[in-house]
Amino acid sequence: MDDELRSLQEKLRLVSSRLSNFALTKQNAEALCFEYRQLLSALKKFRPVD
Repeated sequence: MDDELRSLQEKLRLVSSRLSNFALTKQNAEALCFEYRQLLSALKKFRPVD
């Protein structure tokens, strides 16, 4: 679980960093989309605690 959490944190950091320094180019937009998809995929592994 710790590895999954670290992976999720890293993906979130990458998306956050990309958004903070975003320059509107096709390459940057494609990279952001890729990183965002990776983040969403990692988030799907986590379920709310009942």
